This record gives sequence, structure tokens and C-alpha cells, in this order.
Amino acid sequence: MAQGSIGYAVGRISVRRRDRLDAAKLDRLLAVETPQEAVRALQEIGWAAAEQSADYEQAAGEHMRRACAFVREVSPQSRVTDCFLLRHDVQNLKLLLKARCLGQDADFLSTCGTLPVDVLRHAVAEAGYTRLPEGLREPLADLERRLAVREDPLDIDVTLDKALYALAFDALRGAGSRVALAYFAARVDLVNALMLLRVRAMGRGAAFLAAMLISGGNIPEAALLERFDRPEELPRLLSPYGPRVAAVAKAAVQGALPGLEKAMDDYLLSLFAPYRARADAIEALVGYLLVQEREASAVRLILAGKLNGFTGEAIRERLRDLYG
Repeated sequence: MAQGSIGYAVGRISVRRRDRLDAAKLDRLLAVETPQEAVRALQEIGWAAAEQSADYEQAAGEHMRRACAFVREVSPQSRVTDCFLLRHDVQNLKLLLKARCLGQDADFLSTCGTLPVDVLRHAVAEAGYTRLPEGLREPLADLERRLAVREDPLDIDVTLDKALYALAFDALRGAGSRVALAYFAARVDLVNALMLLRVRAMGRGAAFLAAMLISGGNIPEAALLERFDRPEELPRLLSPYGPRVAAVAKAAVQGALPGLEKAMDDYLLSLFAPYRARADAIEALVGYLLVQEREASAVRLILAGKLNGFTGEAIRERLRDLYG
């Protein structure tokens, strides 16, 4: 049950930070030679229990499940924190809809969202969404009408991504967290910028991009469409997010998209760094959740890299900043 005090929540976080994946633990994982050694290291540094460490995906998934459950338990402002859990609901809906289109059962559904998996599973199976939040009901009903004519995985992704951000912005207006609003606006700009570059790489036109752009960012959709044929101007549009983002955006225009994703992700996490020790700010709890996501992603990347023969240095180059 959620508590009424952000101070209580931050106090609980301070205890949990003792087990964080700090620089020394990260270096130890990167230094091991084999996947088997990395799995043992996970157990020895206390990041995963013995029964989990043999499967790093299971360990990372359990890490996130515990973190999300903790945030839901202690958050005194679920209106804010739930916005950062919505992506799990949306991802589950995407998996369920695509699996239904293929006549298959959906695998790898997450329990980290705001809605029970069984509710989502039943809703998609019956194509009835009355038990879902209002911000999902109408987009899903419209999507079902289109899927009845043509099953399009891209339509599923775009529709649900737009619904996710619309829900988040609606919940955050008046919720008292300008940082959370800034986070989602900046993430919209990142997603839209990446879509512009990917649509160009696909050889599609500006009209195709226009249907995919998400509303709510700081960069007007019209400004992005105007730059469709002048992508070299994209770094200037992203310059408010700092010189590092602008610099990697130049490389992204030439095709190096992962660098832009990494730089923007690091920028987004940095928004919450000033609130890490604040006992009166919901941003401390959001920052904690984002760090747990980053730790889980780091473990997945390191272990997958070891399995595929990448060096520790090559893996390190791809790691996001863990703590903003």
C-alpha cells in the first residue's frame, strides 16, 4: 500500500542504495573473461541470488520487478510515478496484439506496469478495453477497427506509443513535477528525431513521418517536417539538450544512431540527479526507478557482450551513465 510521505520513501531508498551496481562492481563484471565468470560475479557482488544468476535475463527481470513493486508500494504520488511504469503496460499490449495477429501466445510479458497482466491479456483476447484507462480505450478501439482490415505491426507500435505519451502528459499536468514533464517532452523529441532519421534511411517520405510523429515535445512537429530534407539542421534543433547531444546528433545524421540514443538517455537521467538526496521531492523516487532500469540494462548488455565475445572496453563504450 502506498505511503503518504515522500520522506519515508526516500529513507527506504537510502537503504536500498547500499546494494547498487557501483563503479567497482561494474568494473568487476567487465573484467571477467567468460560468461560463466560473469554469472558467478553477479552472485558474488550480491546483485542476483544463486537461483537467478545462472540466467542473467531472469536476474535483470527480477531486479526490475522488485524495483517497480517497491516504487508502487512507497510512492505518495502515484500520479507521477505511474507515468514511468506505463511503458511496461504499453509493451505488454504491443506483444499481446502482435501475438494475436500471428495466432500465437505472447511471451515475456512484464509485471512491472500499472495494470495486471491478466487484465491486459483478457482485453486483447476479447478486443474489449472497458477496464483499461480512458486514454488507452479510444486509441485501442480505433486500432482494432484498422486491424480488422489490415494487420500492421507498425500501426500497433505507433498507436500505442502516442497513447503512452498522451497519458503521461495528461497525468503530469498539474501534478507538481516540472522535471517529470521536462523528461517526457525531451524523450518525445528524441523519439521523433530518431524516427526522422530512420524514415529517411527507409527511403520513405515526409508524409510517412508525419503520421508517426508524437505530440508533446519541445520541438514542434512542423519544425521536424521542415528539416526532413535538411537533416543536417537536426543538431541545432537538439542543441537545447547540451553540446554532447548536439555533437552526437551530427554523427547520427550520417547513420550513427546509437550514439544519439545513448547521449539523450544520459541527459534524461541527469535531470533527476540533483534530487537524489532530497527528502521532499518525488523526483528522488523517479530517479531511483530510472537508475534501477539502467542497472538492469547494464547487466544485460555486459552479459550479452560476454556471450558474443566482445571485449570489456567495447562493452563499456555502449554503457549508459548509471547515475546521471
